[in-house]
Amino acid sequence: MKHDKLNFGCGLRFSSNWANIDFHSEDNRVKRVNLLAGFPYPDSSLEVVYSSHVLEHFDREQGRFLLAESYRVLRKGGILRIVVPDLQASCSEYLRILSLPDNPIKEKLYSWIIIEMLDQMVRTVPSGEMGRFVNKVMASDDEEFKKYIRSRTQNTKWNPPAKSTFREKLKKITPQKLSTKMSCWYLLLLSQLIPKSLRSMVFVRTGIGERHRWMYDEFGLKLVFKSLGFKEVRRVEFNESSILGFNADNLDSNPDGQPYKHNSIYMEGIK
Repeated sequence: MKHDKLNFGCGLRFSSNWANIDFHSEDNRVKRVNLLAGFPYPDSSLEVVYSSHVLEHFDREQGRFLLAESYRVLRKGGILRIVVPDLQASCSEYLRILSLPDNPIKEKLYSWIIIEMLDQMVRTVPSGEMGRFVNKVMASDDEEFKKYIRSRTQNTKWNPPAKSTFREKLKKITPQKLSTKMSCWYLLLLSQLIPKSLRSMVFVRTGIGERHRWMYDEFGLKLVFKSLGFKEVRRVEFNESSILGFNADNLDSNPDGQPYKHNSIYMEGIK
C-alpha cells in the first residue's frame, strides 16, 4: 500500500496508515532504512513527515540533515511534525529545585534532576545511572518520591523484563537480530584489549537509540525549522495538529487520551 505520510525512526510505535522506517525492523510494517543515507522517497512526494523522540539521538548536524531530508520529500504545503524532549522544561525544573531551601527534600530532588539532564548524554552502559537510580527508588517505601519520578519518566519501563525460556528466546531470533548480536559480541571482545580503567571512556555499550547526542528547546528547534525553509512554524499540544486525523493514529497520545511522552516539545512547520 502506498502512503503519503512518513514516520521516520518509528521504533515499535507506528501506524499502518503511515510509511514507517527505521534503522532496525522487528515488524513487516516497518521498513529497514539507513536514515543517515537519506530517505528512500523522491523529492516533493509526501504530504506529512513525522518523528517522535528521534532527533535527540543524533548530533546537531545529523539532526539538521534529517530535517532537511524531511523538507526535500515533502510537497509544497506539506507538514513536518517533530517531537523531542524539552530541554527548557528540564532546565526550569533544575532551577526550581536549586531555589528551594536547603533540606533533605531538596537533596533528594536534586539527586534526580541532575541525572535527568545529563545521564542520557554521557552514559556508557545500557540504562546508565538513571536506570539504577529509578530501580532503587521504585524498590523503596518512599511513595512521594516514586510519584515524582513517575511524573518525570512517564511510559519509561525500568524494571527488568520477565525472564524467557531458551525456546522462547530462540523463536525471537531473526537473521537481523543475530547479525546485530554478533557485531556486539565482536566489539565487546575488542573492548577487553583496552585497560579496564579506561574502558568506559572509549567504549560505549549503549544502543543507537539510547544516548542523547543533542538537546532542543522551543526557540532553538524553531530556528532550525525556519532556517530550512519551513513556514508557519509553531509549537502545538500533544493532541493538536494540522495533520488531518492525526489523533486517530495514537502516535503522540495513548488510547486513554493521555500523552505518550510527557515533557516534550511538539513542533510543526509547513513547506
